[in-house]
Amino acid sequence: MGFILGRVSFEGRPVDAAAFARAFDALRPGRCARSDSLVAGASGYGHHAMGMGGAPATQPLQEGALTLLADARLYNRADLARALGGAGPSDARLILDAYRRWGPECLARMNGDFGFAIHDRDRGEIFLARDHIGARPLFWTRRGDTVIFATLLPGMVAFDDFDWPLDELRIARHLRNPHEFLLESFVAGVENVGPGHWVRITRAGVTRQRWWNPGAIAQRSGITRAAAHEELRALTDAAVRARLPADAAVGAHFSGGIDSTLVTTLAARQLHDQGRALTAAYTWSPPLDAAYPDMGDRDERRVIAAQCAALDVPARFGASSAQDYEALAARPMELQGTVDLIDELPVLDQARTDGLGVMLSGWGADEVFSSHGAGHLAWMLRRGKLRTLLRMVRRHGGGPRQVPAFVWNKAVVPLLPDALYRRFDPITHLYSAGAFPSQAMKEQAARYAGKPAIRLRGDADAFMRNVVLNGHIGERMASWAAWSAPHGFEYRYPLTDRRVMEFVLSLPPVIRFGDGLPRALIRGSFRDVLPEGVKKADVANEKKRQDDRMAWWRSLARDADAGRFDPDCPWLDMPALRAAIRQPPPEEAMARIKTFARMVEAIRIHEMYRRQKAGCRARGPASADRP
Repeated sequence: MGFILGRVSFEGRPVDAAAFARAFDALRPGRCARSDSLVAGASGYGHHAMGMGGAPATQPLQEGALTLLADARLYNRADLARALGGAGPSDARLILDAYRRWGPECLARMNGDFGFAIHDRDRGEIFLARDHIGARPLFWTRRGDTVIFATLLPGMVAFDDFDWPLDELRIARHLRNPHEFLLESFVAGVENVGPGHWVRITRAGVTRQRWWNPGAIAQRSGITRAAAHEELRALTDAAVRARLPADAAVGAHFSGGIDSTLVTTLAARQLHDQGRALTAAYTWSPPLDAAYPDMGDRDERRVIAAQCAALDVPARFGASSAQDYEALAARPMELQGTVDLIDELPVLDQARTDGLGVMLSGWGADEVFSSHGAGHLAWMLRRGKLRTLLRMVRRHGGGPRQVPAFVWNKAVVPLLPDALYRRFDPITHLYSAGAFPSQAMKEQAARYAGKPAIRLRGDADAFMRNVVLNGHIGERMASWAAWSAPHGFEYRYPLTDRRVMEFVLSLPPVIRFGDGLPRALIRGSFRDVLPEGVKKADVANEKKRQDDRMAWWRSLARDADAGRFDPDCPWLDMPALRAAIRQPPPEEAMARIKTFARMVEAIRIHEMYRRQKAGCRARGPASADRP
C-alpha cells in the first residue's frame, strides 16, 4: 500500500514546505520503504511506499503538465501494458500513460486496488479516482482556492492553517442509523471518493461520476454450469496469486467459513509451490480452553484446526476481550471510519508481531462471489417454477413443521408490497431507535432523507447488485487501511477482484443460485478444494462475544456510577444513555444485542465529543498505534 498527500492552490498561493513536511510525516505508515515529496510553488505532493512487490517507484510522477500520485496495485498490468503498446516500469507509469491516452475511460481498463490523483496544471484541474470496490481509501476537500487530498484523514487534518471542525449533520445522521454509509466524513467539508467513482475538481466546480456500476453488467447466455465452474476457478486462482507479494510475509483471515477457507487454502498451496509458506491463519474464534471448550460438531474451531493442520499453517486464535470495546471507543472514529469490529484489534498486534506484510481476507465475498441467493426462491415462485421450488423446499426446508415458515420467509415475504413487507421484514435492523441521539440531533437528521433500507426482493440478482452499492464494503476496507497502517501491513481482498465479480454478476441466475443451496456456485466450483462440511458456524466466537459484551456493560455501569457519563454531550440523549447503561441487560437475546449496539455507537460519539472539546488532533497513523 502507498500513502499519498497532495495540496494544490488554483490561485497560485505558495505551499509552505515545512507545513507540508509535517502533514506528510503524519501520514507515514509503520512500514515505509521509501518516501518522496516535492513542494514547488503552489503545489505539494508526497508519497510513502510500503515497498511490497519489488522496488517502490518514485512518486510524484511528472510528465509535461501532468503530475500523478498513486496508491495503486494493478492486477492486469500485462493486459494494460499491451493495450498501451509496451510495459511500463511501474503501476504508476501505466496509470499515467492510460490516463493520457483514454482520460477517465482508462478506469474501465484497470483491474486493481487503487486510489490516485492527477493534477493537470494546464487545465487547472485535479482528477481523483478510486477502484471499483473501495479497497484503497481516498479523501479530499476544497478550502477556498486550495484542494487537499490524502489516502487517510490524519495527513489532511495535520495542515494547521485550516480549521477542521466536525460536521454535526454527519454525526446526527450516524446517530440516526450507523448503518447508513455515507461519502461525507465526520470532518466538515471532507469527502471520500466513492468506490467505483471519479471526481474532477476545477476552479469552476466539482464533477462526480460513477465509473463502475454492477447494475450495468449484462447477463451472458449460452454458458454451461461446467464452463462457469471452470472459468470461476481460473479467475479466483489468478486473483489470489496476483495478491501474493514476492518479498513480504503473508497471512490470511480464517473463520472456518467458505470464503476464508478458500482464500487460505489457495494461498497456502500457491505459496508452497513457490517454496514459501503462509505465515499464519488468523481467526477471531477463541482458543480451546476451560472457558471455551469444544462445543461439538458445529464448533468452527474444528474446521480451522483441521484445515490448518492439513495445510501446515499455524493458527492464531482470537484474543479479544471486553477492554477492546474501550479501545475501540478511544480510537478516533472521525479519522478512521465507523467499523466496529473489535475482534480485529488483537489481530493487528498479532500480524505486527509476525512481521506480516499482507493480510489476505475474504471480506466482501458474501455480496457477490458467494452470495446466499436471498430472493431466489421468490423469483421462482413469481415465475411459476413450482416443481423446482418444491424440490428445493424438500431439500432445504427442514422437517414438515419447518416447511411452512421456510416457504413464507424465503419465497413469499420478498414479494410482499412495502407496507406489508415492513411487518415481516426478516432483516435485523439494529438501530431502528437510533443510537441515543439528542432531540437536537433528531431534528437535524429529520431535515435530510436517509438512504432507503435494503429490503429483500423476488429477484436475487437485483438484490445482490443493490447490496454492492450500499457502501459498507468500502467503509470497512477504508477503516482497516487506517487501522493496519501503523502496524506495517495491508489488507488484500481476492474475492472482490473486479474480473471475478463481473464474471459472477454476468452468470444467469440458474447457474449462480443453482439448486437453491446457499452459495451453490462456490460449492460447485471448488468442490475438491473446500473440506467436506465446511460452513461458518461461530458458536465459540459468538459465546465469547456475548461474554465480552456483558463484561463491558458491567464495567460501563460502574463507570456511570462513578460519574463518567455525568458531563453533558449535546449530541446525545444522556439521561437515556445513562439509564440504558445502568439497567440490567434485557432477557431477550435480540433486545440485548440491539441495546448494546446502540450503546457502543453512542459511547464512540461521546468519546468523539470529548476529544473535540479537549481540542485533540490525531497526529496520523503513527500516533496511538505505532509500536
